[in-house]
Amino acid sequence: MKNIEAKKRPWVMTAAFVFMVVMFILMFFSNTIMNRSLPEVAAQYTQSGNITARIRGSGTVSANENFSVTTERTHTVREVLVRLNDEVSVGDVLITIDQKAGSELETARADLHRLEVDLEQWLIMSRPNVDYASLNRAIQRARDELAEAQRERAAISYDEAAYQHAKTAVDAARALEAAWQLELDVALAALAAYDAINPGIGDTPERDALVNNVSTARASHFNAWEARMRVEASTNFVTLEANRSLWNIANSRVRSAQDSLDSANEALSNQQRADGRESELFNLTLQEKNREIEKKRAEVAELEKEGTTTEIKSLVSGRVTQINIKSGDTTTPESPLIVIEVSDRGYTLSIPVSAEQSTRVRVGDFAEVDRGWWWWGDPLTAILTGIRVDPANPTTGRLLVFSVHGDDIESNTQLNITIAQRSEHYAIIVPKNAVRSDTNGDFVLAIESRSSPLGNRYIATRVDVVILASDDTQTAISGGGLTGWDFIITHSDRPIEPGMQVRLVDNP
Repeated sequence: MKNIEAKKRPWVMTAAFVFMVVMFILMFFSNTIMNRSLPEVAAQYTQSGNITARIRGSGTVSANENFSVTTERTHTVREVLVRLNDEVSVGDVLITIDQKAGSELETARADLHRLEVDLEQWLIMSRPNVDYASLNRAIQRARDELAEAQRERAAISYDEAAYQHAKTAVDAARALEAAWQLELDVALAALAAYDAINPGIGDTPERDALVNNVSTARASHFNAWEARMRVEASTNFVTLEANRSLWNIANSRVRSAQDSLDSANEALSNQQRADGRESELFNLTLQEKNREIEKKRAEVAELEKEGTTTEIKSLVSGRVTQINIKSGDTTTPESPLIVIEVSDRGYTLSIPVSAEQSTRVRVGDFAEVDRGWWWWGDPLTAILTGIRVDPANPTTGRLLVFSVHGDDIESNTQLNITIAQRSEHYAIIVPKNAVRSDTNGDFVLAIESRSSPLGNRYIATRVDVVILASDDTQTAISGGGLTGWDFIITHSDRPIEPGMQVRLVDNP
């Protein structure tokens, strides 16, 4: 029995030794095995420095000015000579129209006839007890005489400015001719007086001098006469003077006819005032009807003398953005037929920003413009021209207004704008990818080192932060008691959560 127990003891000791060796190996390599299973992260220390943050936004280009092509009257369109997006210059023909009055004139004439008939019927039906027929006939005769006198005056071609200009030149020429006529008369009188005092003496130096004076004065007078005739011919003075005389006569007739009409109206008014309140009401109605008739007559006259121009030309240079008419259409007065985007007035684009961001830029700052990956044209430039309250968010929102310049720019184009803010110094700056966000806000994961029997362990600790500014690579932050010596996780090979143990890239 004792031999058997002695034989078993070495195996027990051997097993215990093996167990101890295995436990030692597991304990020695447990830290390494665990580290191999932990998320691997990269981290770096926070630092201080300057950040030039950028504001980015997109907006739609709009033209600063659009010009609407309209007509004052109704016309029929013959042909539209431009298309959408055509570039036009000042003087280019846009539309040809039938500018004859046509149906509009006929309608105006019919309206005038109707008003006149209505007046006659009203006079018959509304005449007061006093017989106003003779007074009204006098008014009508005076009105007809005035219209006839005005037509005769309008038919006379007379220009007061041209007449006065010609008269000044002719008066000067006539004055010069009269002066030389006086010189000639004086010279002739002197020669006659000499001959009367010295009869039969013949040629003497004194007489020769007087004869010479006569010849000089006669030649100068003749030249002045010729000059006057040339001035009168070149200025067409005789015709102007004749037309002026005819126009004055016609104008006197117009004044006389107007005076007659005024007198007739006054006579009627006086008679009506004498007839009391009923007559006064009659008079007011009559005057209103007469004004309507005169207004319609003026409209008919305007349509009758309307010009024969059949082209509508562009008054501005730019790009055609709207065409609201086609051949055969009838124009509507003051309604836009064509809308032209005036390129010379420039283009504007606005992007919304926060009120705080708006304080970090200034009017006059330049911005980068990105047309998009699909555009290969010349580059555009944008200058900040204004900072305005955002109507959609007046409390905390602002609009940055840019003036956009460059070739091939068009309205309604979507552009991306990037503008740099003023550079500022910040105490804590981390890489941009170190800042994380969730429903609770922005935060970073700082490395917290903890000692253990098996060595240092590294724990990812959440630190809530406030983002102060960012550029393309870095972000300035504050909060959570961060200092300039915190070790911040910038990258991990797998998702990590606050409180997880991690393995540093340089500390396997």
